[in-house]
Amino acid sequence: MNLFQWPENGAVSLVCKRKWAETSTSVSFTLAPEAGEPLCFDFIPGQFITLGIEIDGKMEYRAYSLSSTPNQTELQLTIKRVVDGKVSNYIVDRLQEGQIVSVLKPAGEFHLQQPHGKQIALLSAGCGITPVMSMAKTLLANEDDDTDIHFIHAATQVDQVIYHQELITMAKEHDRFHVSIMLEDASGSDYLEGRLTQAALKQYCPDIAERSAFLCGPVGFMAAMKENLEALGMDMNVFYQESFTPAESTQPDVSLESMSNNNVSIFVPDFGAQVETQVGSVLIDALEEAKVPVIAACRSGICGSCKCRVTKGEYTRTSTTTLTEDEIELGFVLACSCQAQSDLEISLN
Repeated sequence: MNLFQWPENGAVSLVCKRKWAETSTSVSFTLAPEAGEPLCFDFIPGQFITLGIEIDGKMEYRAYSLSSTPNQTELQLTIKRVVDGKVSNYIVDRLQEGQIVSVLKPAGEFHLQQPHGKQIALLSAGCGITPVMSMAKTLLANEDDDTDIHFIHAATQVDQVIYHQELITMAKEHDRFHVSIMLEDASGSDYLEGRLTQAALKQYCPDIAERSAFLCGPVGFMAAMKENLEALGMDMNVFYQESFTPAESTQPDVSLESMSNNNVSIFVPDFGAQVETQVGSVLIDALEEAKVPVIAACRSGICGSCKCRVTKGEYTRTSTTTLTEDEIELGFVLACSCQAQSDLEISLN
């Protein structure tokens, strides 16, 4: 079967084929081309795609991890309701089967091709389960693979465990797949109640320090798990986590004392747009104010959807994720992680 061809830049239109409830606060759905022959989607397990959905007359973009496996004819995602989650809550409540959405190609450095050993721990909480579920299913589907997998997941209560029955089935069918679930409220289940402390991790998986680890979940959860794994003696060279925090800047700051005033101009010749902003302002905010068509999905320098080129002017940046060395040399930046330090001229093409 032929592969789906992702464009190098820009979005494609895919249709929501199926949608169903996973828990009372989360839904899963699949995406595929609207018409034509079935095509397989290629990506690395653990990666995300960026969805563009029109809400109240405005296109909103967000990055979501894939939970399906590569080389299938539909992409699967699972989205959980979150407080003030404009796009997530729209998807849970209003996305319909047959609805068209915009999609940017898979991206992200949190994936299964990172070096790892024959024993791995997959740790997740809440909807952070999606990328590690993709990893687990991919490894188990490969009959030539003998990786031993210990899947450790944290949730609030048993009816909020995403993919609960699927995890149980996977453990029954594969001797090399082990599942441990920790619940804040374990009522109605046989699972342990509490939080994933060092002691709990060691109890679940006595050899966890000898494993490679892939971690995804809320920021606080990931910080605690990383600290726990370090304390248990894990080799952090084979520890990976999904990060939505931009890397620290490697570019020296431009001295603000050399600036004649605190205002700078952002000019986008392609659209004849110009806007005034303050020195140090984030470029994406200025571009949105100028009403030019720029996509901002993660807003943290991870997904690469807001890539553009600075053709004139001085700037600093906090992330170059997804940019190649050649692109960096040519002045490409991620607008959400670029700070204007002088008048800038921007190319979006």
